[in-house]
Amino acid sequence: MKFFIWTSAFGQLNKLKGTWITPAQELLLIDDTTNLNNGNYLSNSQLQDENFELFIYGDTLSFQKRYYSSRTNYEKLYVDRYDLKLLKLTDTVIIAKPASKHARDFFKGRDRLAFKRQEFAIASNLKFEKIVFHTTECFGTCSVYHLQVDRSKSFKLHAPIVYSNKGFQSDTALQGYFTGQLSDTLYNKLMKALQTSNLQTLRMRSALCCDGSISTIIVYFNGQRKYYKIMFPPTIANNLIATLYQVCQNSNGTKTNEKFKLEE
Repeated sequence: MKFFIWTSAFGQLNKLKGTWITPAQELLLIDDTTNLNNGNYLSNSQLQDENFELFIYGDTLSFQKRYYSSRTNYEKLYVDRYDLKLLKLTDTVIIAKPASKHARDFFKGRDRLAFKRQEFAIASNLKFEKIVFHTTECFGTCSVYHLQVDRSKSFKLHAPIVYSNKGFQSDTALQGYFTGQLSDTLYNKLMKALQTSNLQTLRMRSALCCDGSISTIIVYFNGQRKYYKIMFPPTIANNLIATLYQVCQNSNGTKTNEKFKLEE
């Protein structure tokens, strides 16, 4: 049976939106289905991560790079198509076949890709022990945090530099050493982010160039220790890093005069 998405079917288009992953860390991020921006991403198992405009032709998702070149005096529009033919679409699963040369090259000759919506790709066997999170300054207003959370929901937070939401002013009230217990809501959100990040096989690029903030993540689970130090995290890790920042910003701990240094 052929499967079609008609561009007038708003419900079907809306169903496509979200982040979709495979166990091999391949990824689709579909943020826009209106052809108006390029906030859509593809990632392959070699951690190549690129953004595209998305066009939908019947049963084909056409992720496109559109550009002009000096070769033709910037007069000719070039279109590189990374086409994925949809074989199945549900609320939780996308099964697709690379259907253009660029797509086949990008996904390294894979004939069939089975993506699961990231929030449903849950590692239910993950036994969390502890996580440590560090951030650094950047060329701009990047707050600096040093956080540790353990399985009892206890946390320690050292926030030496915190900027206010209003600009370049630091907020001294939010700076210092803090301890406490995470709320159930915040702790469960962190657990969900860990469970849906392919933690058993998660890999990150090691490039540390430029003027961005460097994040360090040290996580203990299932008797294992995983260590990451990154400036440019893969898209699959965006939710985990965003959640760790939310824990730093919303943990509501008690300020303490006791100084502590966390594992680096």
